[in-house]
Amino acid sequence: MIKVRVKKTWKKFGLDVNFEIPHEKVTALFGPSGAGKSSILRLVSGLERADGGMILKGEDVWYDESKAINLLPQQRSVGFVFQDFALFPHLTVEKNVAYGIKEKKRLKEAKDLLSLVGLSGYERYYPGQLSGGQKQRVALIRALARRPDILLLDEPLSALDWETRRQLQEDLKRIIKQLRITTLYVTHDVTEVYKLADYVVVLEYGRVTKQGTPEDVFMGRRLSTRIQVVGKVVDIESDSILAAVTVLHEGQYFKTLIDTEEILRMNLRIGDDVVIGAKSSDVILCKVLTET
Repeated sequence: MIKVRVKKTWKKFGLDVNFEIPHEKVTALFGPSGAGKSSILRLVSGLERADGGMILKGEDVWYDESKAINLLPQQRSVGFVFQDFALFPHLTVEKNVAYGIKEKKRLKEAKDLLSLVGLSGYERYYPGQLSGGQKQRVALIRALARRPDILLLDEPLSALDWETRRQLQEDLKRIIKQLRITTLYVTHDVTEVYKLADYVVVLEYGRVTKQGTPEDVFMGRRLSTRIQVVGKVVDIESDSILAAVTVLHEGQYFKTLIDTEEILRMNLRIGDDVVIGAKSSDVILCKVLTET
């Protein structure tokens, strides 16, 4: 468990948060741009110093203003994946990954990690020769090569096309589960939260407004279902009585019927995130509520 209770004030923005990051789980920091999500990653990593509070990893103190403790980034066991990959352009893929490994003799481990994300055979390629998805895989493996206590992900998939993003979501989910790595993940995509996160911390104007499981946060426990499918509305066909709503979920299309009046009440539109809940007796479709 990592406890984060920090304050930080800039010229036009103030951050004051208090939350916990469960061990070996994925915690999503969710909220609009400018809410303070990326700033929290920088404070946890030690790239920036808070004005007050503390950051505890179990019994280890990473930061405590009252005790004048502030470990340097290299003293904290953190892996960081940035939005822009931050790979070394002059180093090969293999050497980029090996850079994150403390014992340089473990080049074999670098090759094993590359195999984990399907990049065997790319060891001697340079970042400029890779696609965006391949660069992000290398950045992820380099961060994991240090065997960190926590993996920090700053919207790592936001610049990728939809199909590449979907595939990398699957890769992330598989790797994090396989390596049992505690993860703090910044995103503003509700679908991504449902797919990857075990816990969600919602931020607005530098404050925590909600936290809990994705179902607790976005649905308010309103659905009591046996199956839930999260996706985006891609088509709505309606008449005066019924509407057929088509939802895209992980490359598959789901269609359900709903009263046209309910569509109007929800102000449901193409592109909205929704949850389709299937009970033994009926099907429920509910628009996902997001912070604005």
